[in-house]
Amino acid sequence: MAQFKEIDDYNFPFEIGVMRDRGAALKFADYLNSIGIKATAKPGFGANYSIYVANEADVSKAKLELLRFGNNPFAKAYNQAAWAQGKTPKRERTVSSRAGFLSFSMGTYTWSLASLTSIIEVICLLIFVLGLVPDLERALLGALSWYHWDQVVADFQVWRVLTPIFLHFGIIHILFNLVMFEAFARPIERHFGAWKLGYIILTIALVSNILQFIFLQSGLGGNAIFGGLSGVVYGVIGYMGVLSRRHDLPGDLRLPPGLLLVSIIFIGIGFFLSGIANICHLGGLLVGMALALVDFKRPLR
Repeated sequence: MAQFKEIDDYNFPFEIGVMRDRGAALKFADYLNSIGIKATAKPGFGANYSIYVANEADVSKAKLELLRFGNNPFAKAYNQAAWAQGKTPKRERTVSSRAGFLSFSMGTYTWSLASLTSIIEVICLLIFVLGLVPDLERALLGALSWYHWDQVVADFQVWRVLTPIFLHFGIIHILFNLVMFEAFARPIERHFGAWKLGYIILTIALVSNILQFIFLQSGLGGNAIFGGLSGVVYGVIGYMGVLSRRHDLPGDLRLPPGLLLVSIIFIGIGFFLSGIANICHLGGLLVGMALALVDFKRPLR
């Protein structure tokens, strides 16, 4: 298996791509070497790993191979290349402090605090744990929830339009939201970057929260405080569901078949139950799908 080089290596001057996962970077470098492209993997900025090739003539071919690898990183050819180097890829578990941030890897999965996905998850968890203390729960609800127009219009507490996404009411509520958010938000950030994910989350959260608030203020939803990340979760599911119709989309960005339909069914069922922010869920899903339609024919970056 290819080994990382901690110092500059002028034998490999051409960078052809970046990966978040160490094991995948090593495996891909081995594959390039097996097809006659001299390549190596090096630790890059933050928690990323860069792939370099030795010859400029191989750059275009290597980039094309990287696109193919992104679509199917578990293909037999890539594992065979690693075996040919005399080492079988092993599941790795590492905890490192690079640039002061905690990161954790297992196989092809990497969790790093130096990511927007993780930061949002940690904020949700921290607020939930603090909210287990009765006095702190009242203070957090008072500071972060949105239950009256005057809070935003007259008092200029504009953060309340966004902060309900950090509030959760029960262990099942937060666990479900965080698991689903991790599954679908992290691939978006990994491929499109934190700024793109931030734009998607902010747009979905603002629109879905405003719609839910208007519904409650109309009297149809009763006098209640709403909260939770589920509107954003449905939004990223809708985003990936529409984008999955692209043929050039990397495999880990594709929504599992049928999940978008199942999500729509769950939203529909929610309208027959009480205590669920159904307008927020439906609004989030539709906003996510709309954002994907805007990006559908744009070149992937």
